[in-house]
This record gives sequence, C-alpha cells and structure tokens, in this order.
Amino acid sequence: MLAPPMLGRTMNTTAMITGFGLVARGRHVLLTAALGLAALLFLAAGEHWLLAVGAMAGLTVALYALSILAILRYHPRVLLARPDRNAFDAPLNPSRVLLAGAFTFMGASLLCLEPGAQTWPVRVVASGVMGIAGAGIWYLGWRWNGVRLTSEGLADLQPFGSLFVPWAAFDAHDPAVSIGRNQLALYFDHPELVVRRGFRPGSSHFLTAGADADLLADVIARYVAEPARRVAIGTETELRSLT
Repeated sequence: MLAPPMLGRTMNTTAMITGFGLVARGRHVLLTAALGLAALLFLAAGEHWLLAVGAMAGLTVALYALSILAILRYHPRVLLARPDRNAFDAPLNPSRVLLAGAFTFMGASLLCLEPGAQTWPVRVVASGVMGIAGAGIWYLGWRWNGVRLTSEGLADLQPFGSLFVPWAAFDAHDPAVSIGRNQLALYFDHPELVVRRGFRPGSSHFLTAGADADLLADVIARYVAEPARRVAIGTETELRSLT
C-alpha cells in the first residue's frame, strides 16, 4: 500500500501527464485560444494598460515555465494506436505548443509598449524579428512531429526533414538503447537502407521521442526479433500486448 507522500506524488505525476497529454492533443485549440486572448488583451491595453500587460507577462512566464517542465518531466510510458495509418505514434511532447503560446503573449505585450521618437526603428526591427521567430515557433507547435512505428519500419518525422529506418536495417541483437529519458541510440546492420529526407540535424543513429525511451527501445527490439508481429502494428490488441 502506498504511503500518503508517495500517493500524493503519484497523483501529481498522473495529473501532470494527463494535463500535458491534453495540451498536445488539443494544440490547435489551445494556440487559437491563445491568439484570441492575446488580441483581446491588446485591445484592452488602451484603457487598462497595466492590467493587460501584466496579464500577458504572467501568461508568458507561466507558459514558458510549463514548456521547460514538459521537456524535463513528460516522458510517458505509452504509445498511441493509429489504425487509420496502421501505425503506433510516440506521444507528442507539448513543449513546443506551450512555447508558441508564450511567444504569442510576449509579442502582444511588446506591441503595447509606446515607442519614443528615437526608438521606432529599433521597435520595427525587433517586431520583425519577433514576428519571424513567432511564426517559426507556431509552425513547430501546430504540426505533429515525432516517432512513428509501422509494419515497414521506424520513421522520425521532424518539421523540415525525416528519417526512415526499415526493420531490416536494424542490428539484430541491439537495435536500440535508451541514453536518456526520451533519447535513443540506434544501431544498424545495414545502414545503407536508412533513408534521410530534407533537413534533419544530427546523426541517423540518435533520435528524441515523446515516449519513455526504455519503452520505445523495448518495442523496437521486439519488432526486430519478431517480424510476424509487425503486421498487427496500429491495432489496439497489439498495443495492449506491448504495454
């Protein structure tokens, strides 16, 4: 039986995982709502400047802190069944979504500041830089990016490029080893079969996933060792047998 402090920590962890999972799945709704709220606060700044800017600053800090927490703590031991794609997806880490929300409020708060006569060129340049950075971060937060397992192999889908590793390319004995809570090292017997497309920084031997790295390494090893199971990837029955 769990002692009260341990029970409290377990409940807090469960609540955190659930909350971050909801943010990741509802990222389009959250970002749209953040944009609408930022617009309302910007309009309200004419009559209630201090209150509106304070609210935007507080939301910026809170969302940025949550994005850091998601990077450090959100590594759930789950995979998501995608029967429509015959695939298992690693959960999306919501850090980019939260960071995009933080940038939305920060940008709106900067627009509320009154420029001096000599500072408007600096403000124009700063607004342009913020706009470009914000658009890039919004793009990262809006899209789904991550690790996907299919009957053909493993795909690491990133915003500007991808990596595809057929099951036949993996090392037969040690195909994947966790090197962190959400990072894996991949080993190949046939590296010539590995396909890279677009811009994906880093080596083909390393990837970062939203799921717990130990779980993902174990699942990869199972499918390398048991080819007959690959046809069932994407089904709820196979997911239950894995987890």
